[in-house]
Amino acid sequence: MKIRLKFTKQGAVKFVGHLDTMRLFQRAIKVAKIPVAYSQGFNPHSLVYFAMPLSVGVSSMAEYMDIVTHTDISPEEVKRLLNDILVEGIVIKDAFLVEEHSDSLMSLVHAAAYEIDLPKQDFSHEDISILKESLKQEEIITRKKGKKGMKSVDIKPMILDFSVEELPNSLKMFLNVLAGSKENLSPQLFLKAVLKDEEVEKKDIAIMRKELYTYDSDYIALDCYRRKK
Repeated sequence: MKIRLKFTKQGAVKFVGHLDTMRLFQRAIKVAKIPVAYSQGFNPHSLVYFAMPLSVGVSSMAEYMDIVTHTDISPEEVKRLLNDILVEGIVIKDAFLVEEHSDSLMSLVHAAAYEIDLPKQDFSHEDISILKESLKQEEIITRKKGKKGMKSVDIKPMILDFSVEELPNSLKMFLNVLAGSKENLSPQLFLKAVLKDEEVEKKDIAIMRKELYTYDSDYIALDCYRRKK
């Protein structure tokens, strides 16, 4: 059977990289005695799959992973067992069954929603003006690293929705972008492009991934999509 989990990654654990997060879950699954299935061959590995890597320093309310088991176990039991031993900041919010031969999580991801906080001590009204003018343009050309090195790309078609709210101490952005294996716009590249600031990553910016979406005539959160099938 295949069990899909939705979990958070917040606080200090947001600085743990993707590979170490995978190892953390593999150890937790082993300690919790969840009957995870293993691949065949000379170097068997546990059948645990993640939806989309999260950049170091970015927190999340909606990460997804699949666990394939060799015997039946209820999703609620998997959720309980893991929440009892996982580190602070990682909480299993939901667990549910999906078809064992369903599409991989990585192939399902088409979009992502982010919330970005820019502190006003680092960003001025001039930055707001630059941002708004950038978003009015028909093209937003920036440099992006690809398999063959750096290349120029137009990120405007990758921006699905955007809004900004000015708070007393910060600017709060809400950003929906294309994401996944085909087209992917990171919030960091978005900020560099619209603020025209190559040093933006060195500033005190809080980025949170709010949700991951698949596409089925419209964008649907991964947990909702699988439940309706």
